[in-house]
Amino acid sequence: MNEKVSVSASPRRSVSYTIKNPIIPAGNHAGQNGPPPIGPEIGPDPRSSIGARISMSERPRIVDEKTKIQYDFCYGYRMMFPAGDKQYLLRVYDLDSGMQLEEHTHKGGEFITGLNKYYVRYRLEVYVDNELIFEHDYNCEGQDVCIIIPDGGLGDNLAWLPYLEKFRLVHKAKVTAIIGEWMIRLSKDLYPGLNFIPLGTKPAIRFAYAIYFCGIFEANRKPWRPVEHQHLGMQKTVAQILGLPLEDLHCRIPLGSPRPVKEPYVCISTMATNPTKYWNYRSTPSAKDPDGWNILIRWLKSYGYRVFVLDRDKQLFFKQGHQYHVPTEAEDLTGRIPITERIHYLEHADFFVGLPSGLSWLAWNCYIPVVMISGFTMPNCEFPTPYRVTNFLFCHGCWNDTNFFFDAKAPVWCPRHVGTPREIECTRTITPKMVQETIMRIPAFQKHVAEMKEQELLDEIRAGATFPGVASTLKEFPPKTQKKKLR
Repeated sequence: MNEKVSVSASPRRSVSYTIKNPIIPAGNHAGQNGPPPIGPEIGPDPRSSIGARISMSERPRIVDEKTKIQYDFCYGYRMMFPAGDKQYLLRVYDLDSGMQLEEHTHKGGEFITGLNKYYVRYRLEVYVDNELIFEHDYNCEGQDVCIIIPDGGLGDNLAWLPYLEKFRLVHKAKVTAIIGEWMIRLSKDLYPGLNFIPLGTKPAIRFAYAIYFCGIFEANRKPWRPVEHQHLGMQKTVAQILGLPLEDLHCRIPLGSPRPVKEPYVCISTMATNPTKYWNYRSTPSAKDPDGWNILIRWLKSYGYRVFVLDRDKQLFFKQGHQYHVPTEAEDLTGRIPITERIHYLEHADFFVGLPSGLSWLAWNCYIPVVMISGFTMPNCEFPTPYRVTNFLFCHGCWNDTNFFFDAKAPVWCPRHVGTPREIECTRTITPKMVQETIMRIPAFQKHVAEMKEQELLDEIRAGATFPGVASTLKEFPPKTQKKKLR
């Protein structure tokens, strides 16, 4: 249950740890040369700013004055026993259950690191010759706690930052968020209770009572999360890491901009970081590229909507013949524009249609209806929305299957059917009809259609009015009379 770390006679001043979030690929997209860096005002760059690198003091920060035992909770629990001939017996308890977790002996000068890196309310007891000489109950109230969010994903950051604020409020701790600079620029002013350190500075953390790491960690890093992420989904996995209630929390982002266009409109996002996330429907087997988006856009336009595509990249290429372009039928708002401009359009849209990716999280945090087209994730994976579109009659939900672990580096992650005719059938079998019928349940869409029909009827009346101007005063129409049934 623990890791022993040897300390040399001349110890280094600090030790470094690298934390990667494997949801984001570590390299560039296949077929692309290295893109120029994306500025922090634009948003995260999942192709170049991956993972987190921090350093912390090699020795535990807190020194017990009586026993000279050093301890903190910066990498699990950490303890260092004073040099000498004494034998130390360490007992570790869980305060919440009262259960003993560990018991082992150590020589003077040994340094021990607890295995579990997530939030546990430990009680530490140290005995010498059966005499209790040291005890400490974890209590972060008023203490400095650093929580690290590995950079790289828009959705990850939007999902996890609210839990840092929740941790601060629940535990009354002094919380420092170590996070990407782009996210600090976006939300720092809306979280005045948090301290922020840019992740790109590779900070040295020598002041913390405790340190925690957010992430969907590699399969072999079980000590970094108490529950497999497949059971809880992306946001609530981090709630469990931080020992917090499982809640769906919105992230605070700057809202309140003026409406960008007067016409009714919707926003869409069609790009993602792996082919398994895309909407891969083709209307005919001979279609060169997936064309579900253009079919949907034409349908939306028939109802008088303008449709804006907000992706950053116009096209992305993956191995094994998978290539994607933003739909030609939409109005193009792609490119390296500030993330606040995307928020500007999202917050006034009637609704958003997207994939299990970061822009869907951004739309949800703008408090608009989100239609999510997803085959490889189950409904508990992302935020709650009544407008998910999945074809449950075909293969689906592999991201939530504990028999597999998502590998973002795979050219096409389809663990059950890759290389077969059934490859990524989960989204190939989602039809435009399914998406359209989901959209028709959105109240904003229903209201828009009703207003459009009323306008059409007014136009017909005005066109046939005997006296021009009379029909234009009509605002409401009398209800239709019910025909009496003949007995």
